Amino acid sequence: MSAGRKILNVVAGATTVGGFAADWNRTHLFNPNWPPHARFHDAMTITMGALLGAGGLYALNRKGPDPDRDTTLGALLPAVFWTSMGAAFTFPGAQGLQAEFPHLVPRVRGVWIDERFASAGMLGLTALGYELERRTRRGLLRQV
Repeated sequence: MSAGRKILNVVAGATTVGGFAADWNRTHLFNPNWPPHARFHDAMTITMGALLGAGGLYALNRKGPDPDRDTTLGALLPAVFWTSMGAAFTFPGAQGLQAEFPHLVPRVRGVWIDERFASAGMLGLTALGYELERRTRRGLLRQV
């Protein structure tokens, strides 16, 4: 398996389980201060991440007739989740974990290292993995 495909699989895997790891706790899904509808939206987010990540894993690892399409889909599905996480900060009143639990979010030179950085990091890894895989596939195709 190429380095690019490995990176894409890591991103898709992290997307699949990340919501459970990050939100299945008292700061999110079981937060006593959250009303039932907020929990509904958190559960929806967890499920959406799991489905998009699992779809990405499936596309990346299937032996279909169009490997380029499968690679693109395997990168795109998890990227949809991470893009929505970053975009959520543009909505009125939306804030990161530091709004309620500042002690859980590190700061570097006054900047919160919050969900924005997770989103950007995962999208960056997706872009890197995708580009590496495309280069690998181009190299393999020239050798045939």
